[in-house]
Amino acid sequence: MPINQLLYGDNLDLLPAVKDESVASVDDMIAKGKGLADGTKSKAKATVQDKKLDTTVRELVKKGKEDSAELVDAVGKAVRDTLNTLGIVTKADIKNVEKRLDDLEKKISAEPAKKPAAKKKPAGKKPAAKKAQAGKKPTAKKKPTAKKA
Repeated sequence: MPINQLLYGDNLDLLPAVKDESVASVDDMIAKGKGLADGTKSKAKATVQDKKLDTTVRELVKKGKEDSAELVDAVGKAVRDTLNTLGIVTKADIKNVEKRLDDLEKKISAEPAKKPAAKKKPAGKKPAAKKAQAGKKPTAKKKPTAKKA
Protein backbone atom coordinates (compact mmCIF):
# COMPACT_ATOMS: atom_id res chain seq x y z
CA MET A 1 0.00 0.00 0.00
CA PRO A 2 1.32 3.37 -0.91
CA ILE A 3 2.22 5.66 1.86
CA ASN A 4 -0.18 8.35 0.74
CA GLN A 5 -3.08 6.01 1.06
CA LEU A 6 -1.93 4.93 4.49
CA LEU A 7 -1.61 8.49 5.66
CA TYR A 8 -4.71 9.94 4.04
CA GLY A 9 -6.81 6.90 3.50
CA ASP A 10 -9.95 7.51 1.47
CA ASN A 11 -9.40 11.24 1.53
CA LEU A 12 -7.21 11.04 -1.58
CA ASP A 13 -10.27 10.42 -3.65
CA LEU A 14 -11.70 13.75 -2.46
CA LEU A 15 -8.74 15.81 -3.69
CA PRO A 16 -10.01 16.32 -7.24
CA ALA A 17 -13.37 17.52 -5.87
CA VAL A 18 -11.67 19.92 -3.44
CA LYS A 19 -9.49 21.17 -6.28
CA ASP A 20 -12.52 21.78 -8.45
CA GLU A 21 -14.32 23.62 -5.63
CA SER A 22 -11.22 25.71 -4.94
CA VAL A 23 -10.91 26.69 -8.59
CA ALA A 24 -14.60 27.53 -8.69
CA SER A 25 -14.25 29.66 -5.54
CA VAL A 26 -11.24 31.49 -6.96
CA ASP A 27 -13.06 32.09 -10.25
CA ASP A 28 -16.06 33.37 -8.30
CA MET A 29 -13.84 35.73 -6.28
CA ILE A 30 -12.16 36.98 -9.46
CA ALA A 31 -15.57 37.69 -11.01
CA LYS A 32 -16.65 39.57 -7.89
CA GLY A 33 -13.39 41.55 -7.91
CA LYS A 34 -13.91 42.47 -11.56
CA GLY A 35 -17.47 43.51 -10.76
CA LEU A 36 -16.22 45.69 -7.92
CA ALA A 37 -13.53 47.16 -10.15
CA ASP A 38 -16.08 47.90 -12.88
CA GLY A 39 -18.41 49.40 -10.29
CA THR A 40 -15.60 51.49 -8.89
CA LYS A 41 -14.69 52.70 -12.38
CA SER A 42 -18.28 53.61 -13.15
CA LYS A 43 -18.59 55.35 -9.77
CA ALA A 44 -15.38 57.23 -10.45
CA LYS A 45 -16.68 58.28 -13.87
CA ALA A 46 -19.97 59.31 -12.31
CA THR A 47 -18.10 61.30 -9.65
CA VAL A 48 -16.05 63.09 -12.32
CA GLN A 49 -19.23 63.85 -14.27
CA ASP A 50 -20.92 65.07 -11.08
CA LYS A 51 -17.96 67.37 -10.38
CA LYS A 52 -18.09 68.74 -13.94
CA LEU A 53 -21.83 69.24 -13.62
CA ASP A 54 -21.41 70.89 -10.22
CA THR A 55 -18.75 73.24 -11.63
CA THR A 56 -21.00 74.11 -14.57
CA VAL A 57 -23.96 74.78 -12.27
CA ARG A 58 -21.84 77.02 -10.04
CA GLU A 59 -20.60 78.99 -13.04
CA LEU A 60 -24.15 79.43 -14.32
CA VAL A 61 -25.40 80.57 -10.91
CA LYS A 62 -22.53 83.07 -10.63
CA LYS A 63 -23.24 84.43 -14.11
CA GLY A 64 -26.94 84.62 -13.32
CA LYS A 65 -26.25 86.67 -10.17
CA GLU A 66 -23.99 89.04 -12.10
CA ASP A 67 -26.59 89.48 -14.86
CA SER A 68 -29.30 90.01 -12.27
CA ALA A 69 -27.25 92.70 -10.53
CA GLU A 70 -26.63 94.45 -13.87
CA LEU A 71 -30.36 94.37 -14.63
CA VAL A 72 -31.27 95.79 -11.22
CA ASP A 73 -28.72 98.58 -11.69
CA ALA A 74 -30.04 99.40 -15.17
CA VAL A 75 -33.66 99.50 -13.98
CA GLY A 76 -32.70 101.61 -10.95
CA LYS A 77 -30.87 104.09 -13.16
CA ALA A 78 -33.83 104.33 -15.53
CA VAL A 79 -36.21 104.96 -12.60
CA ARG A 80 -33.91 107.61 -11.09
CA ASP A 81 -33.58 109.37 -14.45
CA THR A 82 -37.36 109.33 -14.92
CA LEU A 83 -38.00 110.69 -11.43
CA ASN A 84 -35.38 113.37 -11.97
CA THR A 85 -36.88 114.34 -15.33
CA LEU A 86 -40.37 114.58 -13.83
CA GLY A 87 -39.06 116.57 -10.85
CA ILE A 88 -40.37 114.07 -8.29
CA VAL A 89 -38.72 114.25 -4.88
CA THR A 90 -36.95 111.05 -3.85
CA LYS A 91 -36.04 109.69 -0.43
CA ALA A 92 -32.44 110.66 -1.09
CA ASP A 93 -33.53 114.26 -1.73
CA ILE A 94 -35.50 114.31 1.51
CA LYS A 95 -32.57 112.86 3.45
CA ASN A 96 -30.26 115.55 2.03
CA VAL A 97 -32.68 118.30 3.07
CA GLU A 98 -33.04 116.77 6.54
CA LYS A 99 -29.25 116.63 6.89
CA ARG A 100 -28.91 120.27 5.89
CA LEU A 101 -31.68 121.20 8.33
CA ASP A 102 -29.95 119.30 11.14
CA ASP A 103 -26.67 121.09 10.35
CA LEU A 104 -28.40 124.47 10.47
CA GLU A 105 -30.10 123.61 13.78
CA LYS A 106 -26.73 122.64 15.25
CA LYS A 107 -25.20 125.94 14.11
CA ILE A 108 -28.06 127.90 15.60
CA SER A 109 -27.92 126.08 18.92
CA ALA A 110 -24.13 126.44 19.03
CA GLU A 111 -24.25 130.26 18.76
CA PRO A 112 -24.42 132.06 22.11
CA ALA A 113 -27.88 133.37 22.91
CA LYS A 114 -28.08 136.99 21.83
CA LYS A 115 -30.09 139.58 23.74
CA PRO A 116 -33.12 140.69 21.84
CA ALA A 117 -32.64 144.03 20.14
CA ALA A 118 -34.00 147.03 22.04
CA LYS A 119 -37.34 148.17 20.71
CA LYS A 120 -37.23 151.44 18.85
CA LYS A 121 -39.69 154.17 19.76
CA PRO A 122 -42.15 154.68 17.01
CA ALA A 123 -41.57 157.87 15.08
CA GLY A 124 -44.09 160.68 15.40
CA LYS A 125 -47.33 160.08 13.65
CA LYS A 126 -47.55 161.37 10.16
CA PRO A 127 -50.77 162.90 8.99
CA ALA A 128 -52.85 160.54 6.99
CA ALA A 129 -52.50 160.99 3.27
CA LYS A 130 -55.59 162.26 1.55
CA LYS A 131 -57.11 159.73 -0.70
CA ALA A 132 -58.99 160.61 -3.83
CA GLN A 133 -62.55 159.47 -3.80
CA ALA A 134 -63.11 156.71 -6.23
CA GLY A 135 -65.09 157.57 -9.30
CA LYS A 136 -65.25 161.33 -8.67
CA LYS A 137 -63.24 163.95 -10.41
CA PRO A 138 -61.77 166.57 -8.19
CA THR A 139 -63.89 169.71 -8.40
CA ALA A 140 -62.30 172.82 -9.74
CA LYS A 141 -62.26 175.83 -7.46
CA LYS A 142 -64.55 178.59 -8.57
CA LYS A 143 -63.16 182.02 -9.08
CA PRO A 144 -64.78 184.66 -6.99
CA THR A 145 -67.06 186.77 -9.10
CA ALA A 146 -66.83 190.50 -8.91
CA LYS A 147 -69.91 192.31 -7.76
CA LYS A 148 -71.41 194.88 -10.04
CA ALA A 149 -72.08 198.18 -8.52
